[in-house]
Parts: sequence; structure tokens; C-alpha cells
Amino acid sequence: MKNWIKLIVITLLLAAVIHVATVAVLPYGITLYTLVSMQQKTPGGQMNMIYQAPPITADSRDVVRPSPDLLYSICVYEVSDKPLHIVAPIPDDTYWSMSFYAINTDNFFVVNNRTAKSNPADILLVGEDMPYHDAGDSEVVIAPSNMGVILFRILITDKSELNDLMQVQEQAYCSLVD
Repeated sequence: MKNWIKLIVITLLLAAVIHVATVAVLPYGITLYTLVSMQQKTPGGQMNMIYQAPPITADSRDVVRPSPDLLYSICVYEVSDKPLHIVAPIPDDTYWSMSFYAINTDNFFVVNNRTAKSNPADILLVGEDMPYHDAGDSEVVIAPSNMGVILFRILITDKSELNDLMQVQEQAYCSLVD
């Protein structure tokens, strides 16, 4: 009987350790994988640049479970030394959003076509303990981690407007602030 109790206790302890390790480590692994794969798609493999994904097809997998009704753009950010200035025009008459994700996959800020304070949307992303100077007209967003991902989405309500929406998509940019 003592062997069964010992086996049950060891199994429960092992399950607890695996559970905690998975919950604590997996989100970081997912984001790091995304950071590396998206960084490889930007010109020169640079961070703090927007990757404009082409329209979604059956083979698309740049975004988890992509929707064919959305245009996606992704910016892998790193704000440990300098703030990141993000400017993204908002198309008329359709849904648009910009979602910010920390290194642990937490979504810490979202702005969409209804909540944006300006068009184009103008965001200054700063690290948690980073002093920053005059933000001008930019909305200041404080990142809880120095690295993460910004996901842009534009809803395609009419396929005949796809080229126009892609032109709006291509106008979005990120740049480090000196």
C-alpha cells in the first residue's frame, strides 16, 4: 500500500512541476518563435519594421488561424534603448486595429478605427522604465516588456477594394526615436 501512495505523490508532484513549467515558459517560447520568424521576413531581418503580409490564402500561416477577410501586418518591436514611433493610416468604412503583445503573449494595448485619437494613428511605444522626451501629438503607450509584437488588421469587406486597402496597409511604419 505504501508503494501506491508514494507513486501517487510522485506523479502529482511531477504533474505540478510540468504544469507550472508549461504555464511559465510556453508563452515566452511562442512569442520568441514569432519574433524570430517575423524578424526573418522584414528587410534585412531588422526589428522595429513592419512586415506587410500578403492577402491570406489557404496556405497562409504567418498569423495563427488567419482569416481570409483580413489584411495583416506585423511589427516585431524592441524598445530597450529607444522609443518606437508607430504611424498607421486608418482606412475609411472598414474595421482596422492595432494590437500590442508583450513577450509573454499578454495583449496590453489595442486601438481600432473607432478608438483611435487621430488618423493616421500615431503611437509612441516606450519601455517600462524608459524616460522619453516630448511625445508631440503621439499617444504614449508603455510596454510591459522590451520586446514583443504589434499586429495590424484591416477588414476586407469588398474584394474590389483590396488594392486600395493594401495601399493603406503599406503606408504604416515604425521607426525608433532618437
